[in-house]
Amino acid sequence: MTEDFNRVSLDESVTRLLQQLQRNTGLTPNILARVGLCYSLNAPRAPNTAEYDTDGKTINRYTLLGEHDALYMALVRKRMLNEGRDPDEELFEYFLAHLNRGIESLSGRVSDVSDFEDIVPDELKVAE
Repeated sequence: MTEDFNRVSLDESVTRLLQQLQRNTGLTPNILARVGLCYSLNAPRAPNTAEYDTDGKTINRYTLLGEHDALYMALVRKRMLNEGRDPDEELFEYFLAHLNRGIESLSGRVSDVSDFEDIVPDELKVAE
């Protein structure tokens, strides 16, 4: 599948986790999903594309990624190429797997907004 998908449906259980994260942090689902996507892309192992369903919340892709859509998709494509995957064949499934896994991972590490500092890798933190 190519990059022409416009809507994204999350896993049903991940949708519940996203709602809980929103309540706990006060952040919108699209911001949380973007952070989760990047968090997952930074993980050393690839996500399992068959692990998640599409029975949960459906979000417009532009709402999800905003004006930085091209950047996020380039990051996903680069990760796929690094792993020897074909973005022209697996992009949608791989993107969904990273998105779901990222939100799922955040839910286990973030209980309020102040926890976000703890999930940023040390090499990306600004020295004071």
